[in-house]
Amino acid sequence: MAVDLSDYVENLKREVSAPGLTQLPNATDAEYLGNLQDGFWESVLDGVITGFTESDGIVTNKSAGGADIGRDLVQLVVFYAGFRIVRNQLRDLKTSFKAKAGTVDYEIEQSANVLKAIMDDLTKRRSIVLARLGDIGSTHSYYFDQIQGRENSIIYGDSYWISQDNGYKY
Repeated sequence: MAVDLSDYVENLKREVSAPGLTQLPNATDAEYLGNLQDGFWESVLDGVITGFTESDGIVTNKSAGGADIGRDLVQLVVFYAGFRIVRNQLRDLKTSFKAKAGTVDYEIEQSANVLKAIMDDLTKRRSIVLARLGDIGSTHSYYFDQIQGRENSIIYGDSYWISQDNGYKY
């Protein structure tokens, strides 16, 4: 049996809206489903979900007769989809509006610091998920220390681009 991502559209709506509010009143269920599909594939690319595939919103196990994707991993797909939606909302959000008609002024501003804090929080949550899944052996986490790599290249002369006088002709 397979898992239908369209069953989780309401979960995604709750992920991107405050209680009692509809943040995206013009969004259709098909658009939410598309974000769930994209969230699934982003989680696959991040290595969070393995062994499953998705087609037309239906998630199936790649192994014949394998178990369905668990509710915990579906919630990660909802998180990834919500992350995409919020990121796209913030991309299009105007942070300042000012209007003047005669002697009347009207001004509204959304703090860019608040928007940055929201995005930082989402990014941190995603990093925690990836690190935690690496801890329990569900996925692999890799960290590259580029500063140390650069320092070693300078010290040992491993990279031809470190200095001009390294014997290479350009």
